[in-house]
Order: sequence, then structure tokens, then C-alpha cells
Amino acid sequence: MLLNDLYTIQSLTETQNGIQATVQLRADHAIFKGHFPGQPVLPGVCMMEMIAEITGKYLEKEFRIYGGPLIKFLHMIDPLHHPLISLEIKYQVTYINTVVHGKIYFGSDIFMKFQLILISNPVQ
Repeated sequence: MLLNDLYTIQSLTETQNGIQATVQLRADHAIFKGHFPGQPVLPGVCMMEMIAEITGKYLEKEFRIYGGPLIKFLHMIDPLHHPLISLEIKYQVTYINTVVHGKIYFGSDIFMKFQLILISNPVQ
């Protein structure tokens, strides 16, 4: 889980078709020391996990990523230049899964466009 470690949620609101979130990245997190030294970049897998966690927080479920029919990384997220990022998540809940699509952006900079298939984690 990356929430409250790599990032914190600054705002989480319901929109007409989904969720709008703004998150604060922790530029001093250890992951940025290795990805990449001297030029920190938020790993794509972390972006996908953030989407699953934020959707789960909003829907009060714990999700894991089952598939990614559409994942486009358009620009790198440098936490020193973009400590705040926004997520626009639209979701559709079915009996089997939850399909989410949207984008990660800040202002006019779009970092990622996505469609992910999420499934509920089994109760432990």
C-alpha cells in the first residue's frame, strides 16, 4: 500500500461520472532514490496502484489490478517539479469487477491515460 507513505490524498470528491482526487507526492520517498538517481520519476506501476487505492478508498473496498486494456504514459512525473498531481477516475462496478478509466494530470500536463480492470481482494 502506497497511500500515506509515497503519497497523501489532499482532496477526494465525487463528480457527476466518478471521482476527482488531488494527491501530494513525497519527493523524499526511498523509491525516488532508485528510480532514478539524480532524476526522480514516479514509476508507472505506482501510478496504477494509486488508481486502485484511491478508487478503493472512495468505494470502501480493497482492490487489486486484474488487467490494463489501456495504459498510456505520456509524460514523466518528477516529484520535485510536480509534487501535486490530480486523478480523474470514472468507474463502472459490475458483479465481477470494477472498470476504471481516466487520466493523471496537473494543469494541462497529462501524464497518463488509463483503463484498468480492478477486482476485490479476498477477505483475509
